[in-house]
Amino acid sequence: MTRIAECLLSHRFVGAAFGALLFSSISFAEAPSTTIIGSAYSQETGELLYRETHTPLANKTYKVEYSEPNGQVFAEKTLDFSESDITPSFVQRNDRNGERIEVSQRVGNLNVVYQENSAAKEEKKAIKREQGMVVDAGFDAFVKQYWSPLMSGKSLDVEYLVPSKQTTFGFRFSRATCLEGTPAGAQCFSLAPISWLVKMAVDPIVVAYDPVNKALLRFTGRANICDVNGKYENVDIQYRHL
Repeated sequence: MTRIAECLLSHRFVGAAFGALLFSSISFAEAPSTTIIGSAYSQETGELLYRETHTPLANKTYKVEYSEPNGQVFAEKTLDFSESDITPSFVQRNDRNGERIEVSQRVGNLNVVYQENSAAKEEKKAIKREQGMVVDAGFDAFVKQYWSPLMSGKSLDVEYLVPSKQTTFGFRFSRATCLEGTPAGAQCFSLAPISWLVKMAVDPIVVAYDPVNKALLRFTGRANICDVNGKYENVDIQYRHL
């Protein structure tokens, strides 16, 4: 699908934190060479807001295109899992408002570049890469890697990178009850901020997986892509694996 005090309550925190969280939603780090399409609906109105198409490229790199309901592509993300399944590098560009995010790896650091919109100044920072740090869609690989302890009821804490704040925040993965409308038999998990202050800003993300092939089926939470006004909506994304 992340950010503190007043900043935590701003749309930059709410959006980039929990949006990215899903984390771009899907990681192809361990997935077969298939295309996955996610349809994002407004939790408030049920309206289709956008679609995201995940396509494998080569050498553990993947492309995500975001399109309007009419099919027009308005944003694109490229993910590179060659360094780590959980801590990938990525570049994301949103033509709706000019927001741009870039996370790259060099000499034990994560180099983070963030531009809020086309009129904003780029912000750059090098962050020390820690073992197990989760970046963007790496959350999906984390769930799959720690599937057994999560299924046993254990809660796992991680540090998740929030590019707009150029720092990490603590989140807790745990097994959860599936929401109404989730495919029968799915296994669900929640991803919630550890800080009480962040909890005041956003609800936990709930994701649903196929328990057999561990394919992501549904994501409910804050979107990771904003509208033309820079607003991040609460969405219900339903996935088809082609």
